This record gives sequence, C-alpha cells and structure tokens, in this order.
Amino acid sequence: MNTDEYFSNESKNWHARAYFKFLKLSGQVDVKLKKTLNSYGITHAQLNVLNQLVRNHPTSMDAKTLKDKLIVPSPDLTRLLDRLVKKGFVSRITCPDNRRKLDINVTDNGIKAFFEIHTAAKSSVNDYFETNISKEDAKEFFRILNKVEI
Repeated sequence: MNTDEYFSNESKNWHARAYFKFLKLSGQVDVKLKKTLNSYGITHAQLNVLNQLVRNHPTSMDAKTLKDKLIVPSPDLTRLLDRLVKKGFVSRITCPDNRRKLDINVTDNGIKAFFEIHTAAKSSVNDYFETNISKEDAKEFFRILNKVEI
C-alpha cells in the first residue's frame, strides 16, 4: 500500500486521527494551563497535591496515600511538599502515634490559594469541557478514556 492509498482510506485512519487530535488538544490545554499556573508560581503537580489535600480536609494524609491519589504521580513528592510548605500552603507534622509517619495537611492559606488558582486555571482553558460538550458527551468521553487507560 502506498502513502496516497493509506491516507485516503479514512476508515483505516480513525484510530490514528483520534490519537493525534487527543495529543493536539492535550498539548493546547497544557500550554494554557502552565502559563496560568506560572503566574501563581505553582506547578500542575503542586495544584494536584493541593486538590487532594483540600478534598480530604480537615483529615490529614500521609505521603503514601497522597502519592497514590495523585492524577499524575510525582516521583519526588518530598521536594514538591517542601515547596508547598515554603509557600505556606501545606504543613507536615510528625504523627504522634508513629514517629516515622508524617501527617500532611493543607493550611487555610493553601485552601484559599487552591480555590483561587483552580478557578483561574479552569478559566484559562476556557472551560473546554463545560463550554463545548454536553454532560452526556463528557460522560461518554470519560468512558472512552477509561477504556484506553494504560
């Protein structure tokens, strides 16, 4: 099969087209999101950690549980947490029952920052999903993404 035949036969190309469209869209979202997050001096991984801690608030989390819940696992959670502690968004306290375990909590400042940054991040990508697809389409898209999850 030559390239003209291959590229003219759309029925054989839908998987590749979907893949490349997904890559293009995710890249566009990532660029816009990074630009917004940079203006707050925070990374997507740090926002992800804040998200998990805010969801779990007021209960503390340990590092293993937190790492397991992250959307994109951070290979160096310790340094990521160090940066959030320096910003005043997170506190780490030695667990009174197990001195080897750290209790990680979001601070009031961290909660406030999370909601402000999350709102700005969502706005920066123009609420892609809420604006452009219905709730039913979003559910279907979620279903399909779960099917191809590695």
